[in-house]
Amino acid sequence: MKSEIETFDGLDNRREVMILLDRLGSDRRRARFIESLIPHSFKGFRTAPMKVRGNCDPVAAYFMMVGTCNELGVSINDAARMLEEEVKRGNR
Repeated sequence: MKSEIETFDGLDNRREVMILLDRLGSDRRRARFIESLIPHSFKGFRTAPMKVRGNCDPVAAYFMMVGTCNELGVSINDAARMLEEEVKRGNR
């Protein structure tokens, strides 16, 4: 049985997430989004402090997002939905 991340990790999903991360527009907004995923951990990391430091271009943010989801137990599908909502909020 495939994991959620394996099921999600198709070319179309990767491309869409990269587009959304780019549309966030700044390293700081991408970093804040990655940091906002931690409270959604289902592996006990909900209250763990996490701070993204340095550059957070779309490619780096993509790998941080996938790593956070995979290693800290955040649903990749939920993270993708939250990312889409964050982009929509920023465009209002």
